[in-house]
Amino acid sequence: MTTELIIFIVIGISAFLVGIYLDLEGKIKTEKRKQENLANNFQKEISIIKKDCDLQISKIENENKKILQTLAEKEKLFLEINNINDKSVKKITSLFADYSLLQYDLSAKMLIGKIRPARKEAKRINELKKQTKSYIEQYKLMVYKYEYLLNIFPELNDYVEDIESIKELDKYTDLENLTDEFDYVKKYISKIEYSSLNEIQRNQLALDNYVKGKKTNWQIGRDYELFCGQYYQRKGWEVSYFGMEKKLNDLGRDLIAKKGSEIHIIQCKYWSKEKLIHEKHILQLFATTHILEISKSDLFHNFKPVFMTNIELSETAEKFAKMLKVEIIKMDLKEFPRIKCNVNGDNKIYHLPFDQKYDVTQINNKGEMYALTVEQAMKNGFRRAFKYHG
Repeated sequence: MTTELIIFIVIGISAFLVGIYLDLEGKIKTEKRKQENLANNFQKEISIIKKDCDLQISKIENENKKILQTLAEKEKLFLEINNINDKSVKKITSLFADYSLLQYDLSAKMLIGKIRPARKEAKRINELKKQTKSYIEQYKLMVYKYEYLLNIFPELNDYVEDIESIKELDKYTDLENLTDEFDYVKKYISKIEYSSLNEIQRNQLALDNYVKGKKTNWQIGRDYELFCGQYYQRKGWEVSYFGMEKKLNDLGRDLIAKKGSEIHIIQCKYWSKEKLIHEKHILQLFATTHILEISKSDLFHNFKPVFMTNIELSETAEKFAKMLKVEIIKMDLKEFPRIKCNVNGDNKIYHLPFDQKYDVTQINNKGEMYALTVEQAMKNGFRRAFKYHG
């Protein structure tokens, strides 16, 4: 093979390899451009998605703020309404009037939004709305006051159905006289039931409705105090229902039970099962017991704090009770005799839980008793006050 041929072959192979290299380089550049385009497009998509997400998050945050603001306004409105004061009642009447007159606003807006706006007529409707709103607010305010008065003084119900009945109120010099003559049985049964049933039937039905009906926390607490007091009385203790007499001023002494030289200062708590008795309640009872003990000059009595409840104590409260020697009695509220049968001289009168003298009436004297039913009370010679007889 000649030198010229070898050179020719080398040059050819070199040219071939250069061609391959240039072709590969072109392909690499093309692929690189594609990857750069893809990366740019991906970044653009990411940017678009991020902007969209940020926008959605911003919308959600704004909606959340509006919801929280609305809830806060609702809570504020609820608290104002629940307080039942002059301001809250006026707010209720204003809201009611605005709701009732919504059609006025819609009509005025429609008139202004017409191709040829009727501004004069829209103004007349707005003025009419203001006048009507004032009348509605006055009317609703009067109704609220009227219904609230009837709720506080149910004895007025017998006198408000017509003008002639209202005139009968002139016979009374004050509300106390009127209240004394009102039979609170009427709060728990219908007028038809009151007029059609005999005394035993209607009084028993009212008592049954009271027992089965919804009660306030105060009524539940009072029932539990009476239930706990009867528990002690059945064991031969003389019980003073201090909480019923003093109410908020009982200083944590719901019951004071005496037997010989023993005196038990008892606090009663009947609460929801989800709650716990905490150490502050134990400390209050311990303190009020020993304050009473110190104030007494009689050295021959032993004072003991007793806590009666239907729920559990916290771990700390249990430790405090053990350390301070506070006796704990767990007891659920069950059905018990609620009718107080009182002897006052020659008079034997029974009191139902909703009667005026119920809380201040003590059952300690000979011949007195608690009755489960009206019939039982009457069979033992007890009657309700004469003014309540049908």
